Amino acid sequence: MAAASSLSVMVLLCLAAVASAQLSATFYSRSCPRALATIKSAVTAAVAQEPRMGASLLRLHFHDCFVQASPVPSLSTLKSHSLLAPT
Repeated sequence: MAAASSLSVMVLLCLAAVASAQLSATFYSRSCPRALATIKSAVTAAVAQEPRMGASLLRLHFHDCFVQASPVPSLSTLKSHSLLAPT
C-alpha cells in the first residue's frame, strides 16, 4: 500500500515538473489585438471614478490564493456561520 502511494506521489511530481502554464502577454495578440488596450482603459477609468477599485480588482484576482476553506463543510461549521436556519 505504501509503495503504491509513493509511486502515485512520484508520478504526480513528474507530471508537475513537465507541465507548464505557457502564460504569455501576447496570448490575445492575434485573436483580439486591442484586448490589452481595452482592459487598460477600462481599469484606468474605473480607478479614476472609484479609487478603491484598484485594490478591489487585486483582491478579485488573487482571492483564491488566500481562501482556506474545507471542501465539504460540516454541520457544526454551517451552524457557526449562520448558514442554516435556527432550529
